[in-house]
Amino acid sequence: MDVYRAAFNSCNPIEIAQALTTGDGYYLFEDIIAEDALAEILSCIELKEYLVNNNNVGVVRASSMNFHSHTLAVSKCCYDLVTHEKVRAICSSFFAGPHKISNQRIFETHTKAHMPWHTDNNLQDGNTFKGKHELPGILFLFYLSDVSEINPFQLIPGSHKWSAQHNQRFFADKYIDQTHSADIVSVQAPKGSLILCNTHLIHRAKPFDVPGFKRKTFLFQIDALFENHLGHGEQLLINPSFVDNTDPAILSYLGFGLKASYPTFPQTSVATMSLQDLWLLQKNILPKTIRGLALSVLKKALPSTALIRLKNLTAPKP
Repeated sequence: MDVYRAAFNSCNPIEIAQALTTGDGYYLFEDIIAEDALAEILSCIELKEYLVNNNNVGVVRASSMNFHSHTLAVSKCCYDLVTHEKVRAICSSFFAGPHKISNQRIFETHTKAHMPWHTDNNLQDGNTFKGKHELPGILFLFYLSDVSEINPFQLIPGSHKWSAQHNQRFFADKYIDQTHSADIVSVQAPKGSLILCNTHLIHRAKPFDVPGFKRKTFLFQIDALFENHLGHGEQLLINPSFVDNTDPAILSYLGFGLKASYPTFPQTSVATMSLQDLWLLQKNILPKTIRGLALSVLKKALPSTALIRLKNLTAPKP
């Protein structure tokens, strides 16, 4: 199954790279993900259960948002989107030298979420922001929901050419409103669309307060490799069964054998869950806790031979 529609396979990588560098700093493909691939990716962000003492990877909660930050471990479609031949051709046309994936995630934005204006050329020390870097980079952002007036990706065309004048992590809304309000582009596009963005371009998701509305997004970022920034990028989990092409160029692009120092985003714990999440978590844990206590008592009370017979009785029949 090809995860991209035919129009993507016929695009011109050089033209796209020029748009990202000497042009406005972004490029849009509308409705470019194949329908079957879109359905599989969307299933990854469904909150099936809260992960407590669970040996799997899955959805985590950060305030009012759901994240799945290990897409390359669970979704062959996500893996294919990231490693597609045309994606790598675009990267080869954009970067002058070696490059690799720095991060990837699916996330679901809920009402009242507010992401300030920012660029994505960030340096980190653990989870701590340490300033901006000069590395060239491309952000690939996919709409997994139809996005019109509510919560579109917003950007300032051409800002990648001058954003290095600012070293702060975020730009104040007031500053952008006063100096660049006439330049803002809101990218309204259907589900399955792809926005490519220079990581030095100033952008955000437009704030919204519409109860019940959720926007689902998949993104990944590719950055240049520079010796003075070894370790730049998040630690990734990849399902080895997805790696159906072991060409050294693809393995390097995925970061095999290369240092990655940043923890997986976002940083989550019980503290990042809402009161409603905590209540649902307790409802989920309590029956399992009672069952676990009962089993513990049985193990202590019954002789080992009786436990073995009990296990044999409850084991599935061949």
